[in-house]
Amino acid sequence: MEQTQQQLNGSVKLGNYLRRLRSGYGYSLRKVEGKARQNGGDIDNSQLSRYEKGLCYPSFDKLRILSTIFNVSIQSFSDIIDLETLEDATPAAEDPDEAIKEGTEELRLGNFARAYTCFEFAILHLEQSLNGAGPDERVGRARLSKAIALHKLGKLSLSENELRSTLRFGSRLSQPLLCRVVLQLSNIHAELGDTYLAELEARRALDMARAIGDHEGEAMALHGIGRIADESGRADEAISCFREALHLHEEAGNRHEALTLRANIGSQYIARGKDREGMRMVRQTIDEARAAGFRRQSAYAYSKLVEAYYRRGENDRVRKYARESDALAGSGQVKYVDILFLNAYYLWKIAVAEGNQVQERIAFGRLKYLRPSLERVSPEVTDFDSFIEKGKGRK
Repeated sequence: MEQTQQQLNGSVKLGNYLRRLRSGYGYSLRKVEGKARQNGGDIDNSQLSRYEKGLCYPSFDKLRILSTIFNVSIQSFSDIIDLETLEDATPAAEDPDEAIKEGTEELRLGNFARAYTCFEFAILHLEQSLNGAGPDERVGRARLSKAIALHKLGKLSLSENELRSTLRFGSRLSQPLLCRVVLQLSNIHAELGDTYLAELEARRALDMARAIGDHEGEAMALHGIGRIADESGRADEAISCFREALHLHEEAGNRHEALTLRANIGSQYIARGKDREGMRMVRQTIDEARAAGFRRQSAYAYSKLVEAYYRRGENDRVRKYARESDALAGSGQVKYVDILFLNAYYLWKIAVAEGNQVQERIAFGRLKYLRPSLERVSPEVTDFDSFIEKGKGRK
């Protein structure tokens, strides 16, 4: 009876994650026990074994010690437990290569939860088939794809950890794959607010891609640099990078990425008063994204209109396009929290400026609800957090 209760209180997924962290560092159970003592904690090897088997949960203090030993955030452990709710999204395929194909298609369609479980399944079976030989290129690609799915699910700490684990066996990976891993790390760091490191990584990836003639990697790096330039107020550089990246993606037939870039360029045009050209590009993006079933790209394009017209001070249009974007971002199995937050932010700012206290409270309530699920750091997130901190200071 006691054992059954322990199993109910444990987490198999968290246990697997702890075991992978330990294996990745090459630590034995007793080695972790010793590391725990060095960090002022007490986790004996039998206790850690129970955690890894999913028989019981570590306390917060134990998780804090483990996060220090394995150099991951405590948020990562919380995210792992959250992902247990996705267990019903197991892949239809039983072969790891087929699971990767299924996951890639789900990722393309924006079904990130299902994509994550497909890549997780594939990695588990691929690593088992290696019989201790160590990760290889196929495992590296699956891990990169899993990191991208985690990123899209808003699990930034887990995504970063997956990428860093992949870089540990970088000598076994091809240069194009290494370029993608560095690029994805750049995306994560940009969303966590470290734009300096993010830009360094994006430019490193750009140099790597150009050195090996990897035009897709070059386009992705330019897109990343353009996003950072945009958020840093370097609008001319942002548009230049977006245009160059768009050209490369269209030449390669990468429709998914091209749609996002068109939305970025179109919104920049609108913000500068070039409505006709900007709306043409964004409308084209929305129509193509809807036809292809790309829900996120459609919601993102509408959200870029929200941002552009907010800059122009056209509040009625902001409200109109925020409704369109919210309807898409809030539907489906996965909610696009980052897009929902941005839309609510601009509606909140408008309500404050107009003195509309009812709408201000509604938008503010949505922001408070969405903020805990958002690891992404952007100027809008930073501004909202600053407002909250100032409010606390006045109490």
